[in-house]
Amino acid sequence: MDKEEKVPQYKTIKRLQKNYLVRCNESLKNIIPGTGVKPVSLIRRIEDEIKQKRKELGAITEEELMSQMDNTSQKKVKNVQELSTKRAELTERIKQLEKQLLEYELL
Repeated sequence: MDKEEKVPQYKTIKRLQKNYLVRCNESLKNIIPGTGVKPVSLIRRIEDEIKQKRKELGAITEEELMSQMDNTSQKKVKNVQELSTKRAELTERIKQLEKQLLEYELL
């Protein structure tokens, strides 16, 4: 704590959590490793994002099927192609999130 340089006391106080104050000269990121987010919270956020992406995927698939039934004009064909690319992107994102979720659950 006492190094060559004197730092005012008010500059050495850092907040650890809501109710904990710590006095240190260094940044807390150097002292305590990690992001500061609890693993359970991170897992819950990822699960919520997966659930939301799956709902989007369901809506896009439904819209794609409805437009395939009504393919009467050229705009509909382009719309179907856009929807299929969106669906592919969403499935890829869901796979990434599930992989990330598995990594966090194994920690």
